[in-house]
Amino acid sequence: MILTIGLFLIGFILITKGADIFIDSTISVGKKTNIPEIILGATIVSLATTLPELTVSVCSSIKGYTTMSLGNAVGSIICNTGLALGLVAIIKPFRIEKKVFNSKAILLMISIIILIVLGLDKVIDRKDAMALMGMLIIYMVNNYKSIAKTKMKSVPNTNIINERKSFDILKISSLFIIGIIMMIIGSRLLVDNGIKIAEFIGVPQGIISLTVIALGTSLPELVSCLTAIKKKHNAISVGNILGANILNIVSVISISSFINDTPILKQTSMIDFPFMIILVLILIIPTIIKEKIYRLQGFLMIFTYLLYLFVLYFTYIK
Repeated sequence: MILTIGLFLIGFILITKGADIFIDSTISVGKKTNIPEIILGATIVSLATTLPELTVSVCSSIKGYTTMSLGNAVGSIICNTGLALGLVAIIKPFRIEKKVFNSKAILLMISIIILIVLGLDKVIDRKDAMALMGMLIIYMVNNYKSIAKTKMKSVPNTNIINERKSFDILKISSLFIIGIIMMIIGSRLLVDNGIKIAEFIGVPQGIISLTVIALGTSLPELVSCLTAIKKKHNAISVGNILGANILNIVSVISISSFINDTPILKQTSMIDFPFMIILVLILIIPTIIKEKIYRLQGFLMIFTYLLYLFVLYFTYIK
């Protein structure tokens, strides 16, 4: 048990320090390229922090655990929005960049609608997966255009030496990769050893699955969001969550469903999907209207997330 606690603490240190390096590298990219932080959050940050969900879902699909692939992705969206962004909104409400937020929010809603429509026949098959991959292409093109517009507006610095630029890019990229690797390893250590500690204390397996395991693949998003607001770069947080949520649908679900057809269980259509939609609407509608994320939204998102856990608990454990 001493070893388990030690590994748990090492995981905590790795994920917090990794997030620190990860966010610092992202901020450096923003300063050197003049790309708005919300775009960086929706692109490189969300791509990196979605790797655990993608890995888990693809491996689950290959092994034939296809329902786990879908549950992992949808559960991650619920956790990202309800817990991660809910905490961010409570700790530090902030204004958003209207055009960028609106475009990502609309893409997220369209992706959710497509997923639900495709799932009306209770399965996401290979054809459905290809349709979702089409949305992935649209999302990547949208990001490319956003970055291209930003670069056109920025004035290049002709005094920068090419060798120095190459060194900076290499250094920042290396630190970025080191940061995300530390977060992924740290989250794995936290989850695996957290489960052992919970079992040793006597926490029921059902409670463990609803808390520690559910949070596992979302830890990189959660920790990177909290680290970003600590460093007063809130836009990275909202961009990260919007981007990660879109990618959970158009890449995680689509790729795993392309490997094996993914059946949609009654729980997913009756519980997971409704809570996912409610949380996303709590985030998007007030923010588009007021151009700001409010503390009240954060409380509503946290409350909805806790309600989701209670519904799951009383559905499957009572």
